[in-house]
Amino acid sequence: MAVDLGEIWTWFADTSCGDYSPLYDRISRTVAANADVLDLIREAPPRGHQPNVLLAAVHYLLLGGLDHPLAAVYAGTSSADAGPLFVDLCLHHRDELLHLLSTRHTNTNEVGRSAVLGPALTSVAARLGEPLGLVDVGCSAGVNLLCDRYFLDYGSAGTTGPREAPVHISCAVVGGSPPIAPMLPHIAARVGIDRDPVDVRDADASRWQLACVWPDTNRLPRTRRALDMVRATPPRLVRGDAVETVREVVSGLPAGVVPVVITTWALAYLPIAGRVAFREELAAASREQTIAWISGEGPGVVDLFAGIEPPSDAQGMEASLLGLVVFRDGDLDPGLLAFVHPHGNWIDWGK
Repeated sequence: MAVDLGEIWTWFADTSCGDYSPLYDRISRTVAANADVLDLIREAPPRGHQPNVLLAAVHYLLLGGLDHPLAAVYAGTSSADAGPLFVDLCLHHRDELLHLLSTRHTNTNEVGRSAVLGPALTSVAARLGEPLGLVDVGCSAGVNLLCDRYFLDYGSAGTTGPREAPVHISCAVVGGSPPIAPMLPHIAARVGIDRDPVDVRDADASRWQLACVWPDTNRLPRTRRALDMVRATPPRLVRGDAVETVREVVSGLPAGVVPVVITTWALAYLPIAGRVAFREELAAASREQTIAWISGEGPGVVDLFAGIEPPSDAQGMEASLLGLVVFRDGDLDPGLLAFVHPHGNWIDWGK
């Protein structure tokens, strides 16, 4: 039996919004109970049924200058009820939104995730050496490929990176002792893989990337600055399928680097068989060289960490698992590094 769309929106509010995004919590619960908006969504292809896609589509119209009272709510200058305003916008701009739902997909790229990648990369270097060669699978615009150029602030636990960096990311250490170094290991190569990589020189593509950011989470300014940094020093982005492309990209890294593949909340977009095939590709590639795989994914997405349940997040967003798998000669050695906030707000190390 197909899952009811209203239930999906309620589930999204329950697991992803809460106190972290009261704006999207209110909107999601309103959509869940509104037959007209749900009918609009049903007209879109299945990938347009994800709540994040309609939320991004509406934000995209507002970022484009659409004159609607919801814009002031998103900007934080109005305390009007966002739920009925969101419905009103959807129903009055139905055709534009249906086009976006049919042609766009959510981008998982979030620069705040660099804060949880930082200690993981330091762990890899301590275990396997450096320099590192990063391969970001599902990279979108590639902002996390520049993680060593951001200032990562872990409060009393320390800081990483240049303090004068345009992008500052705060990450609370809520448990354990993550390896926080003054600077990240030397990254000698950085490559992204995506089915549809974001060209940050394209104003419309950048606008969609920004539209995928939740307006009330204070992440828009740093996302703009991160995109500016990518424009100034663009990493190499490869258009391709994760499973079909990853081994070739890893094999093409310069000699002498430690290949580090990262997936940050991207593997869930593959079917279960595709996730297994992806892991098998890394195992096959490791017959030529040792490979590290850092995964930041929701519970149950990486089968090697099946059955591990993260603690509940007081902010209302389900916590995720930060894992490290080392592949050597076709064999693998998995380990859970931490529980983390999916957007990098906090880290609970050493679980």
